[in-house]
Order: sequence, then structure tokens, then C-alpha cells
Amino acid sequence: MKKILLFLAKILLFSLLMLLAIGWFEGVYRSILQAGVSDSSTIPFAGSRAIVLFFALILATPGLTVKKRCAGILAAVLLYLLIDRLMVHLWGVLPYAQKPGAAAQAFYTQVYYMFMRWLLPFLLWLLMAFREVEESLA
Repeated sequence: MKKILLFLAKILLFSLLMLLAIGWFEGVYRSILQAGVSDSSTIPFAGSRAIVLFFALILATPGLTVKKRCAGILAAVLLYLLIDRLMVHLWGVLPYAQKPGAAAQAFYTQVYYMFMRWLLPFLLWLLMAFREVEESLA
């Protein structure tokens, strides 16, 4: 129980520290995402805030090596950029994106947010640190 409370406290601490750097990270992320896009208003989403949860989880996990943490963070940033770039291209092609206020647009936006903000950070964290999580729970 003590390990779990310490882990949760570390997640809170790293989340608060990440909030201090979110403005800078968001600017860098958006500038990378805008590379090659002629109109920046065509970028409907940016997963820069969604990845903060993954950062806090991976930094707070006990027993992870620095190499594994760095590899996880780099892989997550690249995956989020790839997904956001794919969404930029899909948003301009899909017919529901042309009709503001359409029910399909709202549905796919919510699916995107659910996946990017709540599901993907935990899946990536478990993928990167499943052994360490298993050891700390045992």
C-alpha cells in the first residue's frame, strides 16, 4: 500500500511539474505538426496536452532505466505526432469535416479525445513498463 501511495504522489508531482512546461512543449509540438501544412487552421487537434499523462506515468514508474524512459518518451511523441498528422489529412478529406456541427463530426471528435487523452497514455505506459508495474504490485 505504501508503494502505491508513493507512486501516486510521484505521478501528482510530475504532473504539476509538467504543467509548468506545457506551454513550451505545446508550442514546439504544434510547430512540428504544422511543418508542411499550408494553413494552420486545418489542424483540428493537437495531442501535446494529451501526452502529459504519459510523461507523468513513465517518469513516476519505479525501476525504469533512463534508457527505457527516454525511448518511451521519444516513441510516444513520435506516435502522437503521427496520429495527429494523420488526423490533419483525414480532416480535410472526410465529408463530415466539411459540414460544421454535423453529428458525425462530434462523434469522431469524441472518439479521438477518448483514445488520445485517456486510453493511449495508459496503453503506452503499460507497454513500456509492464515488468516494472508487475514487480511493484507483487
